[in-house]
Amino acid sequence: MKRTKIALAALLTAALSLALALRLPARAAGESVALPIVMYHHVSEKPGNWNDYVVSPAELESDLCWLRDHGYTAVGVAELLAWADGRGEMPEKPCMITFDDGFESTMTLAEPLLAEYGFCGVVAVIGSVCEKFSGLDDHYEYSNLSWEEARDMASRGVIEVQCHTWDMHAQSPRRGCAPLRWEDRESYQALLARDLSRWLDAAASRSVGIVPAIAYPYGAYTDATEQTVRALGFRAAFTCTEQINRLTGDADELFDLGRFNRPHGVSSENFFRKWEENA
Repeated sequence: MKRTKIALAALLTAALSLALALRLPARAAGESVALPIVMYHHVSEKPGNWNDYVVSPAELESDLCWLRDHGYTAVGVAELLAWADGRGEMPEKPCMITFDDGFESTMTLAEPLLAEYGFCGVVAVIGSVCEKFSGLDDHYEYSNLSWEEARDMASRGVIEVQCHTWDMHAQSPRRGCAPLRWEDRESYQALLARDLSRWLDAAASRSVGIVPAIAYPYGAYTDATEQTVRALGFRAAFTCTEQINRLTGDADELFDLGRFNRPHGVSSENFFRKWEENA
C-alpha cells in the first residue's frame, strides 16, 4: 500500500506539472462553474458495431465541431484539479470528453480527431485488459489499449489516462466495483483496495503517466467505495449519472462527477441540447 501511494504521488506531481508551470491566476473566491461531461466508449468504422455505446468517427467529429462552434473548451483532469486547488482558472464554457473501457480506437480514431480540433480527453483503462493486450498486434476495431499504448498516448498529452479498476468491470456477481449485498464493509474495502492498488502498481511499473481519477464501471459505487478510493489517493471519480456538474472548488464535489453517455444515431444538436437547456 505504501509503495502504491508513493507511486501515485509521483505520478500526480508529473500530471500537474504543466498547470503549475503556466502560473495561472488563483481561482476567485465564490467562483462556480458548470462542467458538462460526455462519455464515449468505442469508436468504430463498422456500421454493424454501432449502438448505444459505439459511435462512428463521423459522429465523434460532428460532436467536436458542435462543441467548437458553440464555444466549449475541453479541460482535462489535471486542469480541473489545479482549478479546485486554487491554482488556475476554468475557461468560460468548459467541458470534458471521456472514453471508458480503453478501446484501442480511442488512440487510433479519437486521439487524432481531438488533436485536430484542439480538444483534450481522458480515457479510463481496465488494468487486466491492458495486460491481456500488451504484446499483441490486434486490429483496433476489436482490441483494447495495451499498457505500452496507454503510456505512449499519455505522453503525447492529448488524452490523459485514468483508472477503470484492475479487474472489476463486470455486471455479475457484483456490479462493477460496488459491494455485494452480503459483503461486510471491511472485507469489501480490503478487496477493492487490492484491486485498485494492483492497477496503480501496474501503471507505475510501466511508466504510464496517469491522473489520480477513477471512472466507476457502470457508475456503481457506495460510500464505502468512495472512502477506499480517497484513501488510495484518488482525487476525482466519474459516475454515469446524467447531470451537469456545478462546481465551486470544493474537493468533495469531484467524487460525484456526472456524465452523459453518447449513443449512436442521435445528431450532435439533439444530443447536446440537454447541455444547453441545463447550462
